Amino acid sequence: MNINLADPRVKKTRKGLRTAFFTLLKKEGYDAVTIQGIAIEADVARITFYRHYRDKEDLLTDCLNTLFDEILDRASLNDTDDEIIPEKPIRILFEHLEANEKLYKILLSSRGGDLAVKRLQSYLVNKILETFDEISSDKKPDIPNELIAEHLVSAQIGLGIWWIENDKPYPIDYMIDIANWLSFAGIFRSLGYKQFDLPAPKHKE
Repeated sequence: MNINLADPRVKKTRKGLRTAFFTLLKKEGYDAVTIQGIAIEADVARITFYRHYRDKEDLLTDCLNTLFDEILDRASLNDTDDEIIPEKPIRILFEHLEANEKLYKILLSSRGGDLAVKRLQSYLVNKILETFDEISSDKKPDIPNELIAEHLVSAQIGLGIWWIENDKPYPIDYMIDIANWLSFAGIFRSLGYKQFDLPAPKHKE
């Protein structure tokens, strides 16, 4: 595929295909969605789909990348005015999962689940590493930043998936507090904040 992604016509077509895919995904589930169905829903020829995407997984990857870009743009992840930087991606993650709960439940029950989780993990790890590079320039971490980021993201994605799969038994703010508490002490110390202490959060019934 050799297309100009900056071309307004290309942007419009790809947006239409993404919208059609999400519509069918919520109606039929990932495994039941077909390329022919996407083309019909988007009101384009089947060959048009193949001009833009190799297959359904390629379209799903583009949909997820677009979704993550929009969320992280709004969240201003790279704003380093606050000292407690690692809290931002955790809040972003849980707000993202809550806002897209139906989508993730559908994907997690299908063959698209592994791809969605891996893309989300890779995306957040890269964003956290970018942030760590900005705030850790004058501090030498005790362990490599990539290990911190991988641990933080994989643990929180696991916790977040449990939360939505169990119909969110606790409020989002409490889940964010718990996620912070479980992760932060070791992470802050490894980043050079030796005296950091974080009391356990309390759940309000």
